[in-house]
Amino acid sequence: MENYELNQNFEIVTRRLVLPRDLNGHGNLYGGSMLSWIDESSYLYAVEKIGYTNMVTVSLENVRFRSPAKMGDSVIILCRIYQIKKTSITIQTKAIVHDTKTNQTSEIIDCFITFVCLKNGKPFPYFKTEEFKNKYNKNDINDILIEH
Repeated sequence: MENYELNQNFEIVTRRLVLPRDLNGHGNLYGGSMLSWIDESSYLYAVEKIGYTNMVTVSLENVRFRSPAKMGDSVIILCRIYQIKKTSITIQTKAIVHDTKTNQTSEIIDCFITFVCLKNGKPFPYFKTEEFKNKYNKNDINDILIEH
């Protein structure tokens, strides 16, 4: 495994310990478990940054597993805001596996998860509201592109 350096533009959202319940018959982390972890982490990161909770996952892009995780490994999940549009926010999410036995790290996944804000079950232009504009602090939301 190569040693992976954490990118300073990303924030660590959570860490997960790979347990027996997360493994397939060959001792590798299930892809579905990894997807669940990154979806949940990305949602929580977005909520913390924008202050809105009624969102649903609309897409996961560039989902490609690059390294396995094994029993006892630590999975570090990092996020940053990639893009904000009228009703949606895209989070770039990385998962890094840390082999606790060898102290080596490598990237498992680097993908983009897009969430759509909802109100009354329909897409809601939250990012055009005064509520968002009053909360928005450029120093708190890193490197975003707001498209009009």
